[in-house]
Amino acid sequence: MNWDDLKIFLAVAEAPSMRTAAKNLRVSHSTVSRRIESLEKQLAARLFDRTPEGYRLTPAGKDLLPISQELREKVDAYGIKVLGRDTELEGQINVTMPDAVAVAVLMPYFAEFQTLYPDITLKIDDSIEVYDLNRREADIALRFTNEPADHLIGRRIGKAYQAAYAHKEYAKKHVFSDPYCKARWIGWGTPEENPMWIKSSPFPHLQMAGHFDNPLIQREAVRQQMGLGFLPCAIMGGDKSFVRLSDPQPAMDFWILTHRDLRSTERLKVFRDFIFSNATELARKLSGESAH
Repeated sequence: MNWDDLKIFLAVAEAPSMRTAAKNLRVSHSTVSRRIESLEKQLAARLFDRTPEGYRLTPAGKDLLPISQELREKVDAYGIKVLGRDTELEGQINVTMPDAVAVAVLMPYFAEFQTLYPDITLKIDDSIEVYDLNRREADIALRFTNEPADHLIGRRIGKAYQAAYAHKEYAKKHVFSDPYCKARWIGWGTPEENPMWIKSSPFPHLQMAGHFDNPLIQREAVRQQMGLGFLPCAIMGGDKSFVRLSDPQPAMDFWILTHRDLRSTERLKVFRDFIFSNATELARKLSGESAH
């Protein structure tokens, strides 16, 4: 039985849909379907019922699920222990983080790190999802959180702040404090008519215009004068086309995290130390001090 096929079986069994499983695996829907069929042929058993609502585990699939989960835990634990003994400054580091932070804040530091350690390759996974470091979905996570998981170790880099921003030309056209102002907020989060973040904003009387969950897309919407944005100070940088309309408000802590068993892996250690050596400067960017 092929372990790669079992990983695909697990992804389908644990995901809400085949589409989600394929996305998580970063392969096509047809590849997942083909590998599942191959595994069923090997076992001479049907593992899923194909229904209009999606794939549903058969009795044989339900029997295989805990066995596969236990095997995954053992394989992942072994991989972490082996990596934890690695003392070489070479190889790949899988880093997960939100794309907005990677693009607007951290890329210069990554470039400097690669220059200092040319034998270490960074693999950046842009995601706001909390990857499971137990399963080696990533080696290091750069995350906004106020409560890191107990099984992870790390350092707090700083506190992220948010503020209201507008394009300078948009700001010239509107008096935002005017109760009859026609300006709009760039929407995000769960669509609703009057979300709490607008109620607590400096301009709670303004309505929303559109819905854009990605902060980089929100920033471009503000640049195109589609409305105001309540955005992380870090991604606004020193761009003089924007004006800040409110005092920065604290949001969440920013951490660099890894699994406890990987604390001695040399290439991960030098990466963590390098990022944290720039913590003072990064904290200023997260707070918005360097931009205004």
